[in-house]
Amino acid sequence: MAQKDFISRYNVISGYFWLAVAALSFLTICFKIATEGAQTWAAYFIIPAMALIMYFTKKWMMKRMQKHLQEMKDLQEK
Repeated sequence: MAQKDFISRYNVISGYFWLAVAALSFLTICFKIATEGAQTWAAYFIIPAMALIMYFTKKWMMKRMQKHLQEMKDLQEK
């Protein structure tokens, strides 16, 4: 049971990690564009986009895992 709690906590924390990476990288890139110009820094918007993709993938996989665990529990009860 403790292992399941650790994994659930890890999944939540890693989801927030990817949101933080997306937000901080977006703000940093916006600041760099404002100070140095968009010509160099505009291509770096791929970093927050990838971080958001990672967040939504993590969220989708967590829902999928919970559904699978519920199905396994239902099978054991039968």
